[in-house]
Amino acid sequence: QSYLYLKPGDRIPVDTPVLFDVGRRKQIPISDDLLPNPWSITRIAWDGDSSRFTFLYNQRGHQALRVIAVSADGMARAIVDERSQTFIDYVGKQFYYTLAETGEIIWMSERDGWNHLYLYDGRTGEVKNQVTRGPWVVRDVDLVDEENRQIYFRAGGIRPGQDPYYIHYCRVNFDGSGLVILTEGDGTHSIEDSPDGRYYIDRYSRVDLPPVTELRRTADGKLVCVLEQA
Repeated sequence: QSYLYLKPGDRIPVDTPVLFDVGRRKQIPISDDLLPNPWSITRIAWDGDSSRFTFLYNQRGHQALRVIAVSADGMARAIVDERSQTFIDYVGKQFYYTLAETGEIIWMSERDGWNHLYLYDGRTGEVKNQVTRGPWVVRDVDLVDEENRQIYFRAGGIRPGQDPYYIHYCRVNFDGSGLVILTEGDGTHSIEDSPDGRYYIDRYSRVDLPPVTELRRTADGKLVCVLEQA
């Protein structure tokens, strides 16, 4: 069997966005200074007023990850410019969410040494605030509640004294306040919300502990009762 695989030095196709003025049937040039060697260009989206479009640029080598905005006249600028001297984990530690109503961006980064969330002004590119912080990591985001400006996420290492690989569920406000750890037991967790969102079922276990199933209250994470111990 043989398999064609491009090696360093081989000529490779390069994808770049191309902008057209439909009315004038004319291409509008876009500077490629910010996207010289793309591994991928994804998440292309126009603003509601058609004044610009944005996309996620992942540079070959994975030491640069950018949210780039291109205005209707072809001017390109980096809204988010994430850089690393080593490696950006664009699969396991990457989250990019745009809030259409406010123009804000929620972004995941290891820039302070721990994997955390940041709130950006999507127009200016300024970091409004760091949403999560501390000697623990955000593992994934489950829900962005735009109406209440809250983020539901999973974390590792957030419960002192527990194995840092155990998964816990948490909630935090966009401005970084009001952090609530919704799960408590010494183990790795999975939860299931009630239809009205007021309660959730929390199941946790360890290699040396059969599953424990609890009913908890969403507002503060407090235990209502233990439902079952296997």
